[in-house]
Amino acid sequence: MPIRPEVDQVCIIDWHVHPFRADRWFEIWLPAAERALAFGATSWTITRSIEDPLAFRQTIVWRDRADFERYWASDEVSAIRQDALKYYNKPMLPAWHTLVAADSALTPVEAGEEALAGEANGG
Repeated sequence: MPIRPEVDQVCIIDWHVHPFRADRWFEIWLPAAERALAFGATSWTITRSIEDPLAFRQTIVWRDRADFERYWASDEVSAIRQDALKYYNKPMLPAWHTLVAADSALTPVEAGEEALAGEANGG
């Protein structure tokens, strides 16, 4: 990975969803996660814990933390967050990290296809 003069900021949001509501939460929240790129994020992921399937981690990489603030406070994301409110435990606060190294062999589509295949096979 080439070294860039700017430092990427990584926002991590841990979501703990109420029992029997994980799939519905994900269905509601996915459009909000996808909107991050429109606000300046360079990438995003949502992962689900294998040990605790009610625990999700959203990771968003930003060049500027102010872009996250615009994203999080936007009317669209605020409305989706309000719709999802009854599905997760509160409080939920972002944690910030600095990206120090990264690489990827999979495109997001490939990664998503693998995850869906695991669910279809009982995973």
